[in-house]
Amino acid sequence: LVRFGQVIAVVGVNKNKTYNVSPEFRARLITKMIKETHSISNRLKSKIQVEVVSGYIWRFGFKQRASSFFRGIRSWEKDGKDEQHLLGLNTWGPIVYGPM
Repeated sequence: LVRFGQVIAVVGVNKNKTYNVSPEFRARLITKMIKETHSISNRLKSKIQVEVVSGYIWRFGFKQRASSFFRGIRSWEKDGKDEQHLLGLNTWGPIVYGPM
């Protein structure tokens, strides 16, 4: 966090998927986790925001002027193939489609 100045934790929403845990609930869990993590100072906590975003997350990142993009996955076994596809979208999408 010190390196980046601000962190936006994004919970992505795909309107074509059904979720066992709603994106809004996941965002609340992340917010609670940040709030209850004692190893993060309040000053740093104030620089973390949690957003629920539908559509292409890289577009949201462009609008926020993000300089870096990190993805979290459950496991390579469960998410690896889909993540490779998303890597391609996140790499080529901004080049081909622009920030729109």
